Amino acid sequence: MKYQFLVITIVTSVMVACLSDKNSPLPATEAGTGNNTGVELPNSTASCDTNTITFDKSVWPILQYNCTSCHSGAIISGGVDLSTYDKIVPYIKNGKLYGSMTHASGYSPMPNATTTLSKCDVTTIKKWIVGSYPAGSILVDLNPSNPVNPVVAVSPTQPPVNPPTVTCDPNLVYFQQKILPIIISNCAMSGCHDAISKKDGVQLTDYSNIMKSVRAGDPANSKLYKSIIRTDDERMPVPPMAPLSTDTKTAIFNWIKQGALNNSCEPSGSACVTTNISFSSTIQTILKTNCLGCHTGTTASAGIDLSTHAYVLKVVSNGKLYGSVNHSAGFVPMPNASTKISSCEISQIKSWIDAGALNN
Repeated sequence: MKYQFLVITIVTSVMVACLSDKNSPLPATEAGTGNNTGVELPNSTASCDTNTITFDKSVWPILQYNCTSCHSGAIISGGVDLSTYDKIVPYIKNGKLYGSMTHASGYSPMPNATTTLSKCDVTTIKKWIVGSYPAGSILVDLNPSNPVNPVVAVSPTQPPVNPPTVTCDPNLVYFQQKILPIIISNCAMSGCHDAISKKDGVQLTDYSNIMKSVRAGDPANSKLYKSIIRTDDERMPVPPMAPLSTDTKTAIFNWIKQGALNNSCEPSGSACVTTNISFSSTIQTILKTNCLGCHTGTTASAGIDLSTHAYVLKVVSNGKLYGSVNHSAGFVPMPNASTKISSCEISQIKSWIDAGALNN
């Protein structure tokens, strides 16, 4: 009997300690307080109290029943940890909590693609978000038109300042936006000139290493340029990969001729056109520069061919195109984990997809 009394005392002490610490997980709820079937529980309309909502008594039981088995402790799926109040708050701010549980477009559906929370659970969390958090200068848009950035900053005293418009020189070839993606996509892949393989001792993953094969201002005597214009088996990319297109070779030639600068320019504001986006003139150009080196023909990486509209449409419909170029959680980052296309190009792809991904 003494032993049983000691155990009860210890358990009670631990529970009290957890309840007093906002950063500690709250106590487990009784089975059945949540609902992960996507169907209203019996008598749920009568028992759904959305007038008196608190985190620990209303919201936490729902999250614990439906989410924390995958998003806490040793298992933190997608890097999303929902084990404490403070860890949950960032996913309220960026809209992911509400977007995922309502299966909104652009978010990973939760608990999964075929299971939704009950209407009562969704209403409870929504009212808690709107009424209890956030407060003050942050507004969460529960129906964002752009799920990439659903958090809208609001200032009652200072109106939002639009960033200055950046216009890039059409006559300059920018290394970061044009040359590096071409080389990453066509040359710096596994087995060739990536940081691990370094075929023939050549690494082409960044500016400093690329410049070892470039003579600034002199394309004709630059190993990089000479290797891409060869017509034998020593050309780069190596056969059976397709040779670079004429306009791509021209871009590399002009970049070297202009001094092979480590320059960069991302158009913004009115200079970044995101309306009436054409597949043939805009989307194909982005894909050709950043993707087709790996994703075309019979040797297409992961079996993903992006050489035609029909093929591209396959990865649009399953979300992979946008998810990958945007480096969204749950998708393979493209062109690779350390290289991302410009914000303008991501917006253009998003706009084209939202308009129906037309073959225009």
